[in-house]
Parts: sequence; structure tokens; C-alpha cells
Amino acid sequence: MMRHTLATLALAAATLPGSAGAAAASSDADLAIRSITVRPSDPVVGPNDSVKLVIDVVARGADKVDVVLNPTPKKPGEPNKPKEPEEPEEPEPAGDEAGPAPDPAQEPAQEPAQEQTAPALVSALPPAIRLVPGGQDPVPEPEPSDADDADDADDADDAVTGHGDGWEVWRFLPQKELSRWYPSGPWTVTATAGNGDGDTVAAQTTFSLRRATELEGVKVARDGDDVRITGTLLRVDPRGRVDYRPYAKQRVVFCFRPAGSDDWQDLGGAVTRKDGWFSGRVRDAGDGAWRAKYAGNRRYAQNVSSSKSA
Repeated sequence: MMRHTLATLALAAATLPGSAGAAAASSDADLAIRSITVRPSDPVVGPNDSVKLVIDVVARGADKVDVVLNPTPKKPGEPNKPKEPEEPEEPEPAGDEAGPAPDPAQEPAQEPAQEQTAPALVSALPPAIRLVPGGQDPVPEPEPSDADDADDADDADDAVTGHGDGWEVWRFLPQKELSRWYPSGPWTVTATAGNGDGDTVAAQTTFSLRRATELEGVKVARDGDDVRITGTLLRVDPRGRVDYRPYAKQRVVFCFRPAGSDDWQDLGGAVTRKDGWFSGRVRDAGDGAWRAKYAGNRRYAQNVSSSKSA
């Protein structure tokens, strides 16, 4: 599991007091995992903040459920330095990322800085909480990252509590939070359910941990029959030397919203230079508002500038 360079999060669930009847009722059902829900579904971290995950596993016929999170390894034969257009000009370290170690007060489980490893997500985590169908949820619901997350959570709760078919929600609330010190990109969530007969079943889902980007100093100005848009694209420094650094060779799209309309139109764009600066011209579209938009990629989040008039 890449023990020395990639962080791993292991969690175990515990049964709520008074849920023995529900566990017994589900013991005759076929052992199965129906779904794994991770919230927020698209976590983004800045230079100084972190994200607390909530993981719900819907299973039946299970006496215990374990969950493990791992940065998704490269596929066999995949090059160590993929030449993809969205990758940074200076390749990021694979898995472990150099730079100053996190503040020990914030990351008490981190590895020694000289080993250049991400802080450990594991160890001595309190048990998560198992929710019993029809029971009262004793855990305050986290704020969803977007409307889709809220809808997914409501649908999952309705599906579980609305049927007497033995489905139960196992909720995992890790105390360790994901930050810039963990590998960006795809992560794999593996849930394993087991019963008293020694049978097990596993299921997986994925999410992407992305670092934040910023569109800084965006300016819009008319130049004859054209509109010129300039600015700088920044990203959280993957090596931790500074908070942000320029993001080179990335396409920034120029968007226009006509006066009286709610719809934005993509009318052109530009590619950032080595210093993150971009400049481009598009035909003047009349009265309305302009903005710059960066779509993001598998490691870095999207960003949109504020609206500006030419």
C-alpha cells in the first residue's frame, strides 16, 4: 500500500447501544454493500485549510464494516511523469511532497520531516457510528459541499430507512482531515463488510482531492473593436515552499454575459505563461460583463474571477 510514501486512512465502525435487534434482523440477509457515499464529493484544499470527510456505507447482513482510503496508484505501465497538458510544468513529486513539515499542533500524526512523507492519517481513531434503519441519527449532518451532495444524502437515507430489507448505514467520521500535505488527485475508498460466518464482501468508490487555484488581478479593457483580458493564474504550491505559485501552460477561458441575461458564453481564451500571466483579445460583444474561468484538472480545482465590465 505504498507504506513509506503515501498516506493511508483506516477506519472501523462500532455498533450503537440498543442496535442488537437490528443487527440480528439483518443476519439472515445476504451479505452485500449497496453504496459508498463520500462527502464532500469533490474536496478542495487551500494552503492553510483542510477538509473533514464523512463516509456512509450502506450494507446488509454485516456484523462489521471497515473502510480504508488510499491515494489511487498508477496503472501498471503508466509512466512516472505523465505528459498531460494539465500537469504542471515542473513535475510534482510522486506521492511524497517535499517542503516544510506541517505544524505539529495541526498534524500530530505526521511523519518526521526529513523523511519527506505525508502526515499519517491512521492510528488511534475513535470508532465511527453505525446508524440503524428507523433510528435517530445522533450525529449532526455536515454541511454538504453542493446541492447534489445534499440530494444524494437524502436519497440514501430515504432508501435505507424506508424499507425493512435489512439495509443499514455505517457512518465513518475520521478526525484526521485532508490537507495540502496529502497527495492530490484520485483516491480510492474500499469498504469491506463481514458477518459472523467469516464471509466478506468488498466495494469501492473514488474521489479526487484537489488543491485550490486563484485567478488574480484580472482586468478587462476595450481596445478598438476588441476587448483585452489579462490576469495571472496561481495554484497552491505543491512543494509547500510558499502558499501559491504561478501555474504555467494552463488554458484560461474568457466568458461574456450580455446585459439583461443570466447566461455566460465562452468567447475565447489564452494559455498562461511561465509566470502564470495570460493575455488575450476577443471581439467586443457589446454591453455586459466579462470574467475569466479556469476549468481545473485532476489535481487542481476550477476557479472563476469576479465579473468585470469593459
